[in-house]
Amino acid sequence: MFSEAVKNKLSCAAFFFLPGLSYSLVTSRMPAIKESAQIDDLQLGIALFCLGIAGCIGLFFSSRLVRLLKDRPTIAAASLSTIGLVIAGYANSFASLVSGFAVIGFGIGLTDALMNAQGMFYERRYKTRSMNLFHAFFSLGGIVGSLTASLCAYLGLSPLFSFLVLVVPWTVVCLFGCRYLQEEDQTKKASTASKSSVAKRSSYPLVLICFGLLSWLAYDIEGSVAEWGSVYMVSSKEADQAVAALVYGLFSGTIFVVRLFGDRLRESVGDFRLLPICSLIAFFGMSIVLLSASPASALCGYIIMGLGLAPVVPTIFSLAGKCKGISASEASSFIAIVAYGGLLVVPPTLGWIASHSSLGTALCLVLVFCALAFVISLILPRLKNQLNLSGSLEP
Repeated sequence: MFSEAVKNKLSCAAFFFLPGLSYSLVTSRMPAIKESAQIDDLQLGIALFCLGIAGCIGLFFSSRLVRLLKDRPTIAAASLSTIGLVIAGYANSFASLVSGFAVIGFGIGLTDALMNAQGMFYERRYKTRSMNLFHAFFSLGGIVGSLTASLCAYLGLSPLFSFLVLVVPWTVVCLFGCRYLQEEDQTKKASTASKSSVAKRSSYPLVLICFGLLSWLAYDIEGSVAEWGSVYMVSSKEADQAVAALVYGLFSGTIFVVRLFGDRLRESVGDFRLLPICSLIAFFGMSIVLLSASPASALCGYIIMGLGLAPVVPTIFSLAGKCKGISASEASSFIAIVAYGGLLVVPPTLGWIASHSSLGTALCLVLVFCALAFVISLILPRLKNQLNLSGSLEP
């Protein structure tokens, strides 16, 4: 009924959707989870720190599991770890919340590098830009999760119900869909590895390091919206929980729409001109969030942030897959590990600043991240010679 290319694209999109759904559900119900677990901002920051550590552990083990199980069973195994949502939904103490976040982080971390590698495989095989489309499904998962969480909050339903109603059936879908995912060409991978053995042992290309730093900043900017946006709306903008739960949904909705056209945008504007423009738009949006006097204007600021951030991460992964002497899996893992490294530092830092001052003061750090992203994106055009753009659409 469907061609092999269509089956591969749909199955890959499904695995981008699952972590977006899981992440959105837990972050959108963060005020209710925080209240149920009876914790303060600092403890929430520590719990998010544990989520980041678990994500890094998942990334660390992803390459080892690929060698043992290949890509497809590993991604299927990662989808099973959504059991962490059930633990978080039941959490009535700091310890139980940390346990749930740890399982969620491990599963999302394990899936993150692998799903982006799948996107790289697809782009290389079919010689097309598709990474924005795949990441659009991650955002679509965020929309569905946020809207579901908002409805459940409005109806007074528990976070656990929000988690079970969507994640369990979608996990089953992914288990059946993993058969259509691609395996990396191990012969080509071995050849690439032999040519770059010295680079692996000593250093990575400078352009890949810049991609990693840019992804670190982009993940933390997006994470500030997901992990603290709803809490900020309740504590600083005096919004009710149903409205606060819409923050990540509107943010993800904007990202989803932009990413549907993101690959065309990359072709018309160019990757290396697009990235600094996106950083400036994100800076403007966050400024509105912090300076706004009402929940409505703050939501508008988050929408503008979504406009700016939408093409950044997909473009980074797409370009990283073209680094000379680096396999797609290795490039994807490196970018994901660096990005998740920020989750070990930034959430507890924001929580610490908020506990000693205010959450609004803490979120000023996001403006600094946007400015740094702008500076790094200006450096990237000077490093284009470290990318292999032959035989593909040139950014």
